[in-house]
Amino acid sequence: MSLFQVLQGNSNVWFTYDGPSFAVFSSGGSMNGYPITDAEYRLAAAIIVPLIVLVTSYVFWKGGQLFKRLANGETPFNPLFARSLKRLSLILIISDILIPILHSITLSVIYQDGHEFIIGLTSSFVIGIILYAISEIFYYGIELQQLADETV
Repeated sequence: MSLFQVLQGNSNVWFTYDGPSFAVFSSGGSMNGYPITDAEYRLAAAIIVPLIVLVTSYVFWKGGQLFKRLANGETPFNPLFARSLKRLSLILIISDILIPILHSITLSVIYQDGHEFIIGLTSSFVIGIILYAISEIFYYGIELQQLADETV
């Protein structure tokens, strides 16, 4: 993760969580007016970032397998390929919704003086929606192929 941060141009190689780029819901406050410290942000990020790394690694691994199957000559118009693509898109969508919620809950538990909830979406959500639509197109292509085979 540190190497990834350096390659992204971030000189701070501590675990960081930037949060969603588009906030759908934001709420927060403290009882005594003390702001959240950097140590609390870092602790929450240290808890959440390994989960993000696992999900991202899994998505890249499964995506690589899909491209490898295409490179080996497999057609995308088969149920196994379409199901794998649909599953990958759902993982992207669900993780993009759940990770900010988990981070907000973790930060609120660590932050003794109040709470902070920021729930939103990133580009992973949009990519997941696009992949879901493509998988449905492949399912439709499979149905058309079956109709054509039955007609012949």
